[in-house]
Amino acid sequence: MNRNLLLFGSIILLLIVEIFLYRFGYIYLNILSKFFIAALLIYFYKMQHGGNIIYTDKIFFTASFFGFLGEIVFVFQNTEVLKSILLFLYLIEHQLYIVLLRYPGFQKKNMTNLDLLRKGWPYILTAFLFFGFFLMEIVPDSIFVLMIFYVFQFAILGAYSLMLNNNFEGKKYIIAGVFVMAATDIISSWYVFLGDFWNDYPIIRTLYIASKFLLVWGFALNRKRVISDSVNHWGTEDI
Repeated sequence: MNRNLLLFGSIILLLIVEIFLYRFGYIYLNILSKFFIAALLIYFYKMQHGGNIIYTDKIFFTASFFGFLGEIVFVFQNTEVLKSILLFLYLIEHQLYIVLLRYPGFQKKNMTNLDLLRKGWPYILTAFLFFGFFLMEIVPDSIFVLMIFYVFQFAILGAYSLMLNNNFEGKKYIIAGVFVMAATDIISSWYVFLGDFWNDYPIIRTLYIASKFLLVWGFALNRKRVISDSVNHWGTEDI
């Protein structure tokens, strides 16, 4: 059997197990299953190129680590402090993704801040409409500033995904991954600040893992292509 297919099937199976563990209250087993899913996604990424771990790989792995910490806090977020920590962890994760997308050579040339605004406006509009209509009166004051940063950051992340060079091998998967991540965050915000809804946890987790898989696949495809190039521009220099 194809190894990629086997890994994909294992991730889906673990996701189903994780959802049921959460539903029946086995929280620590649920967290353990999250760990295995995260580990399989990292292994999937590493398996695609088989090269040495370089600087940008470390950034990607660090982003995944903060995302995993966010998954753990998400399970326990029942106080303002934990919700603030949850937002902060995802802010770090998204910022690291922005660092990767801004890597020299990945973006189209001669792009200006105006181009960034033109590309990012759908994300800005969606985020602020949702925030303004549904969350403005509900978000605690202690989280308000973090939420504003979060909204702007997501618009920037979406814009940079759309401005990737056409020769970025996994561009369409990155764009799809960021879009699904945005949908996940909107639904998660509803769950965190407005309360439960029908099949909330299964929907959130399925979308979240789908976004992670798309991002892993997109970055892995480009990493694999670059490894085969004569010049590896995924170098170790500072970003």
